[in-house]
Amino acid sequence: MDVSLLIAQFMSGLSRGMMLFLIASGLSLIFGVMNILNFAHATLWLVGAYCCYTFWYVLQESALGLWVSIGLAAIALAVIGWIIEVILIRRVYDRDLPEQLLLTYAMVLIVGDLIKLTWGVEDRIIVRPNLVSGPIFLFDIPLDSYFIVVILVGISVAIGLWLFLQKTRYGHIVRAAVFSREMVSALGIPIPRIYTGVFVLGIFIAGLAGAVQAPVGSITLGMDMAIIIQAFCVVVIGGFGSLLGTLVGSIIVGEVYAFSILFWPQGALVLIFIVTAVILIVRPWGLFGTPMRV
Repeated sequence: MDVSLLIAQFMSGLSRGMMLFLIASGLSLIFGVMNILNFAHATLWLVGAYCCYTFWYVLQESALGLWVSIGLAAIALAVIGWIIEVILIRRVYDRDLPEQLLLTYAMVLIVGDLIKLTWGVEDRIIVRPNLVSGPIFLFDIPLDSYFIVVILVGISVAIGLWLFLQKTRYGHIVRAAVFSREMVSALGIPIPRIYTGVFVLGIFIAGLAGAVQAPVGSITLGMDMAIIIQAFCVVVIGGFGSLLGTLVGSIIVGEVYAFSILFWPQGALVLIFIVTAVILIVRPWGLFGTPMRV
């Protein structure tokens, strides 16, 4: 086996892993803090991709059109996330998991139809920019420069979330709310406001992920259903609510998928499910999760 081919597959898996991290980090953050399992997370990710296309279509003549569009799409999803949290999610804070899933699955169907009404059923394509003249070479292996951007965005979001949770006052409050919302509330800190902020942040990251993903391939109806399963595998492997676990789980799933495509294309998703099942058997709360989340 050519070493250069293996390195190319590794970089492909790392790029996919960082994209999965961008999706799964918001999903894990929302569950870890709010104990809300948002099945519509990937559908909102898809809305982020479509919003990026809309902004890019208007700004495509500008040299910075795509980058501005990515930022605007993420902000638009944050606003949508705030509306959803205030109107819908807030009503199911204390409901059982089946009721949460029923609500968020209904959101999948409703938002999916809204996508069709707004953007139609045709695939949308964003022209990927050439950041440098020609490909970037790593160990004499040509790499698309945009995939380097995807990796860097994923790493930046991971570092940003860690700094937010570990080094800021609001981050400390969020972490405290994970363990005892009653104690945080007793200190006079409004829990609904914390939850709203966390939900908006999680959807903002999902919108950013969708916007960053948009130029990689065509934006297609139904692609959210394919990605949500892998996102759930990521958080199950890493552990719900664990930022480090989500990052490690994303890389594992990304690399397993990339090398499966090389050696066993028909079984790429099967191997991801096998890895997930093994982790559940050996450590039901995930690699970096805690038993309290079982």
